[in-house]
Amino acid sequence: MKILFITLSNIGDVIMSFPALDKLIACYPKPEFTVVCGERAVGLFEGNLFVKRVVIYNKQKGLAGKINFFQQLINDKYILVVDLKNTVLSLLLSAEFKTYPWENPPASISHMTDRFLCRIEKFIRAIPNEAGLSIKNSLFIGPGERSQIAELLDSTPITSKDKLAVISAGARSHIKMWPVDRFAKLADRLITELDFKVILVGDNDDSAVCGSVEKNMKNPVVNLCSKTTLKTLAALLERASLVISNDSAVMHLASYVDVPTLAVFGPTDEKKYGPWSQKNAVVKSSLDCRPCMSAQCASSDLACMEKIGVDEVFLAAKRLVFEQ
Repeated sequence: MKILFITLSNIGDVIMSFPALDKLIACYPKPEFTVVCGERAVGLFEGNLFVKRVVIYNKQKGLAGKINFFQQLINDKYILVVDLKNTVLSLLLSAEFKTYPWENPPASISHMTDRFLCRIEKFIRAIPNEAGLSIKNSLFIGPGERSQIAELLDSTPITSKDKLAVISAGARSHIKMWPVDRFAKLADRLITELDFKVILVGDNDDSAVCGSVEKNMKNPVVNLCSKTTLKTLAALLERASLVISNDSAVMHLASYVDVPTLAVFGPTDEKKYGPWSQKNAVVKSSLDCRPCMSAQCASSDLACMEKIGVDEVFLAAKRLVFEQ
């Protein structure tokens, strides 16, 4: 049964679509998914037995690239086309069932994971074993990823008995980033007051940020920035007792593998993009101008981030780990 699943481009947005993909995998017998996503998110689908093909969408490729992209899809006959990007592709492709661009969830449904689930609800069939819905098939974390993380941690002072806090201080946009000196002070307090071992994570673009956090710390920290793939990072997050992040892909990955996740939010809307693991919390400022969802701060001082103090985030972390 061939299903086309058109998800979004950014890694975090793709991860937020995973609950919808999980549900489709559980509901259809022997599904063969073609997934459309952005180039940076391709690694999330490696090793997934349900995903037969991944097609990269790049809107910067121009007309020739878009024609080539369309040709990769048009020859297949799909039973179902799910287009979470709300493009005209669903109108152009042949399928027995499909989503349509004008079908939007009601405004009362805020979070993007719930909005994506709402989009596919009409295609969900009765499942003989409802427990199948709890299985997370969108991201395959296999023995290889777990052994790679075990080997990586073996090269550090961290042992299997240590309590791990993973910190992601980077983000795709600088306006989403809490100051690095505060992440450094927070990490020091997690080590000295709560007996955590702290690991810094991120991709190549976050190397400078993680380096600055490490440089500003008084205690030793394990910096694994740029040393993991998306899937080995997921395997690492599974082992964490706490993940602290800006609004970033790491926050959503931690939410999907369901570890306690604390997010620091500035201009973006936590009701739409906040953490969604069973145990989660958000620290935000009370400024009337947020969330503004703007690429540039109107006052140019990022007050919504600047007003969030270390004490506030530390206490939220402590509550999340010990009081819930």
